[in-house]
Amino acid sequence: MPEPGEVFYLPPERGEAPGKGDRPHVLLSLCTDSSEVVTLAYGSTQGTDAYRGAEHVLVDPSTSVYRVTGLVHPTYVYPSRLASYPREAIGVSSGRVVDEMPRIRTSLRRALGLGTGVTAEPNAPGSMRRGRFVELSSDLAADWEVRYGLVVTATRYSRIGFHQTIVPLLDEDYETRELDVFVADARLLPALGPRYATAVLAVPMVSTLYQPEHIRRYLDLVVQPRLMLEVEAALAMHFRF
Repeated sequence: MPEPGEVFYLPPERGEAPGKGDRPHVLLSLCTDSSEVVTLAYGSTQGTDAYRGAEHVLVDPSTSVYRVTGLVHPTYVYPSRLASYPREAIGVSSGRVVDEMPRIRTSLRRALGLGTGVTAEPNAPGSMRRGRFVELSSDLAADWEVRYGLVVTATRYSRIGFHQTIVPLLDEDYETRELDVFVADARLLPALGPRYATAVLAVPMVSTLYQPEHIRRYLDLVVQPRLMLEVEAALAMHFRF
């Protein structure tokens, strides 16, 4: 069974330039027999996002005490860029990051803003977005079969970053799984349309979107603080904090 810290090379992300090879990703979530999807952090030799304030840990395979990392070059591991992937599709591990995992997990907690609650700033460019619902772009919504998501990005980075980490909101046709958070909000659900008589926040599917292309709009809907606490608790269990 795959373990956190193992490195897997996955195909380029949606929207990346043609010709990009498989990219290293570091497994962050605990994988069990019941896990249908796992969550990994994106790895890159480029520090562009790091320079813009994204949470990251630089892993240099030439200086790590545990050398079988599966990485060829110094690599920025970005807990601020999460990918959920079917467990059966991640392939074979190329190695494992060991020495840097405590720092990566600390960075992940900051990237998810755990313990920071909800921000309720005006729905305007440059505002903090944590706790706000978004509508996905039409192409991504069709690909994922998901229309809405809840922003769980750390507060400051949600204001300035090019990426937003979301928990998908799934409608009443979805079969609930372990760690999903049931939504029962008489104010929220009617605003999303008739398909959302009931809904769940699918925490194990937490993923990061490239804001300019993947988010159609930010909604005038902010989650209740109590529900955000439930989401944070489920995220903590998903990553075994």
